[in-house]
Amino acid sequence: MTNDKRLALALFLLALAVRLPKLDTYFTADEFLWVERSRNFLGGLLSPDFECLLPNETETNAVPGRGLACTLRTGHPGVVTMWTGAAGITLQWLTRPAGDARTLLQFVRDLPTNPVERRTIAPVRLPTVLLTALFAAGVYLLLRAMFRPPVPLLAGLLIALDPFHIALSRVLHHDALSTTFMLPAALSLILYFGVARRRRWLVLAGVLSGLAMLAKSTSLFLLPYAGLLGLWSLLAMWARGKATFRRALARTLADGLLWAGTAAATFALLWPAMWVIPAQALHTIYAIGFKYASGGHAKGVFFLGRVMKDPGPLFYPVTWLFRTNFWQMVGVVAAVFGFKFKVSSFKFQVQSFKFQVQSFKFKGESRGVKFCARRWVDAFSPRGFGDHFGLLLWVAAFLFFFMVMMTAGEKKQDRYILPVYPMLDIVAAAGLAWLIRARRKAVRWGLVGAVLAVNLGLVVWSAPYYFAYYNPLVGGTPAAARAMTIGWGDGLDKAAAWLNDKPDAAALKVASWYGSTFAPYFRGQTIRYSDQKGNALAGDYIVFYVNQRQRHYPDDEIWQYINDHFSLEKTIFLRGVPYAWIFPAPGIGHSVEDQRYTGIGSLLGWDWRGSPSPDDGPLPAGSTLPVSVYWEYLGKTPEEAFFLRLIGPDGSIWAETTTRPAPEFAGAAAWREGQIIEERGEFAIPADTPPGEYALQIGFYTRAPAVPAGELT
Repeated sequence: MTNDKRLALALFLLALAVRLPKLDTYFTADEFLWVERSRNFLGGLLSPDFECLLPNETETNAVPGRGLACTLRTGHPGVVTMWTGAAGITLQWLTRPAGDARTLLQFVRDLPTNPVERRTIAPVRLPTVLLTALFAAGVYLLLRAMFRPPVPLLAGLLIALDPFHIALSRVLHHDALSTTFMLPAALSLILYFGVARRRRWLVLAGVLSGLAMLAKSTSLFLLPYAGLLGLWSLLAMWARGKATFRRALARTLADGLLWAGTAAATFALLWPAMWVIPAQALHTIYAIGFKYASGGHAKGVFFLGRVMKDPGPLFYPVTWLFRTNFWQMVGVVAAVFGFKFKVSSFKFQVQSFKFQVQSFKFKGESRGVKFCARRWVDAFSPRGFGDHFGLLLWVAAFLFFFMVMMTAGEKKQDRYILPVYPMLDIVAAAGLAWLIRARRKAVRWGLVGAVLAVNLGLVVWSAPYYFAYYNPLVGGTPAAARAMTIGWGDGLDKAAAWLNDKPDAAALKVASWYGSTFAPYFRGQTIRYSDQKGNALAGDYIVFYVNQRQRHYPDDEIWQYINDHFSLEKTIFLRGVPYAWIFPAPGIGHSVEDQRYTGIGSLLGWDWRGSPSPDDGPLPAGSTLPVSVYWEYLGKTPEEAFFLRLIGPDGSIWAETTTRPAPEFAGAAAWREGQIIEERGEFAIPADTPPGEYALQIGFYTRAPAVPAGELT
């Protein structure tokens, strides 16, 4: 085994060692969606009779699908993520208990996905961990063909031990996987056009580009990037006299067709939906891409003290400062200063270009333009194997144009620019190498050891809550909590563990933000809530989460109501920052969704306050039932009272009562938009009510002109 292969293997094992431990510690907010998508993807592969609902990004309702069509799950398109998820589900099936005789298809049909069982989490994540560990080794090998030591090894270490990359490579999602293929695809293109014009690099770039586009649609950036490299190649061949312009153009077009054809073939062959419903698959990608580009985050983004749908052009630079680390910052700064002379030389080439253009105009000689083109080409070329400048300019071009593209989109998250981080690791490695230029070999290995020690220390300190890592040089997690949205489900596992220690945990109902993230770890019943305040009131306990509080979602009134009526029992901290708050909750027996009347109110639920109640079984005629009604104030007047009616089997009304605000809510003039109001009343069942099944009708009287009947139910 060569030394390069030994180092690549060492990088793979190092990257794997820091990504594998405690793989099921917590579950992120989007992963249950990817488990569900992977389940349908695998089911579609296994049976032509497997049924599913296909996404329809332009319509409200999904449409039915069957068999291979079920491999279309979303417009991201996330195909690589679903392949890894399907492999993980298969692994879970292979390691099932000995008495489980189900076939893989039966296992897939039965697999719970909402909520996901904790035992599913590690298997579905494992393939992603393996691929992202291979990524660190693969980038090292590609860089060995481009740069002299110690640049490739330094870059490999920075990538393998980047806490932000580690965090995203330990979850079933598409950002790390798209980076795993997108960045090597770009490096392979640079290798082909800038270092060694061997077709194997172009074919490799095509395969990797196809995989990157299958992983995430933002990898379509590789199309214009490859075009830019191809244009430079065309100018290089012509300006250096290696070919006539026509022959150079033909060669460049042939290269482009080979790359694009390989990418397209990879894309189509590895996505079975392209075999059966290609038009629908491509349209779905286009539709969701347009949606992300033109629509911000539905719940808003907390950034620099404000909540907004599009946080603007400063978002990615600021989040990079919090997500980067010491060596990347030092290396990038060193790279800028290290190549200052080259930049000055490049400016000289620009002046020479202008002079030659004027000379061309004066003399009418074609050689002037050709000479000027060569000057430009040389400025972006590696002059000898050890000169990093030209290659780093192409890396910088990737960084600049990708950032421009991502900044132009309204929907922004820090993870969306993950490909930027390993590219910056390459720049940083070159900068660090420049710092120790012309030094002895022992100094170079000393720098490698320092990078390994510092970043490994960061990794150990952050484990396993890597998402809670924020750059200590700019204030760490406390400063990040004041500047940007933090938390993606990490910490909710700790909240569940605390509640599991209660003696009656299995009988408890807990309403939790990110319920899909909380449920795999909680022994009792999880009630999910987002903007459904009624669900939030239905638990014995309620869990608030950090990014919910940052974004005031759905508003501050739910927090205010709980905080006013119950005492905080537990706060969950990560890196010294509160991530979750656990309160007792009303535990109302009947929560209501989607009963919202704009400008009036929203019914949240009701609860019988006495015993026995209808929830306990049949009631004797003549019973009187104390009842509480919970609603959200949106403009309703006190005169617009809530009513409860007992409706008989024939539709007749057997009993009716109205409710009034509880004493603490009696001051209607002080009601706030979104405030939760409790009203109380007594529901009397007449003594002559015959036995039977009766319906309960809840509504309120209203004076709204749009409601001629005078009541809403």
